[in-house]
Amino acid sequence: MPEDNDARARLDLLWGGTQRSGRGPKPKLSLDHIIRTAIKIADTEGIEAVSMQRLASALGYTTMSLYRYVPSKDALIEVMIDTAAGQPAPYTGPPDDWRGELEAWTYSIWQTYMEHPWLTKANVTAPPTGPNNLAWFEAAIGPLSRAGVAGTDLISATLFLLGAVRGLAQIAVGVAGSRTSRGITAAEAAGSYEATLRELVDPQRFPHLSALIGEGTFTPDGEADENVDLDLQYGLQRMLDGIENFGGRDSR
Repeated sequence: MPEDNDARARLDLLWGGTQRSGRGPKPKLSLDHIIRTAIKIADTEGIEAVSMQRLASALGYTTMSLYRYVPSKDALIEVMIDTAAGQPAPYTGPPDDWRGELEAWTYSIWQTYMEHPWLTKANVTAPPTGPNNLAWFEAAIGPLSRAGVAGTDLISATLFLLGAVRGLAQIAVGVAGSRTSRGITAAEAAGSYEATLRELVDPQRFPHLSALIGEGTFTPDGEADENVDLDLQYGLQRMLDGIENFGGRDSR
């Protein structure tokens, strides 16, 4: 079936099974060079700028010539995502420190999103099958298992952490992009937001928000750039607390 053939072609790309070989001169292009160039375009111009035509132009080849290496743009994006993810660094802390290992894992993923902001906009249409993304999955399952999580709960916990990091990274990237386009600093943006809230929030309709505004919760503190990082830290610690208290109890 065509769907099966397409799925196999994508797996071959992800796992390096489609590098052209055989008789004749060595090809001037390689899959790795194609993918690295596409990632460079996405890093500098955004994922929207990545197309087979744009990529071919950057490489100095015709668009049709790229299809000898990559069957479609969707396949290209999928390999770009896996390549940009890279391999997780080995944890160097105490082997029984599952919390520390998951913290390092989480912040490494966060850093990847900060280095490749386009990843927050790339469509995820299927579970991970690439070698790098599977390695990240493996790197989370280990410490979660030592924390007492088992079975399908391992998948649920890993997916939740991945989703939380991606969601907060998407907010951070979007807000930073908006500030850049407006030519304002993080503190200026935070101050503008606070002023907007003070104007719009009716204490009768939004009593809890109004109380927070009155307490100065939204007042810029000089660390506006770090606020999303702090949100990530808070959420991660509460998640790990929950795992620690939950232990190996069956949630089903």
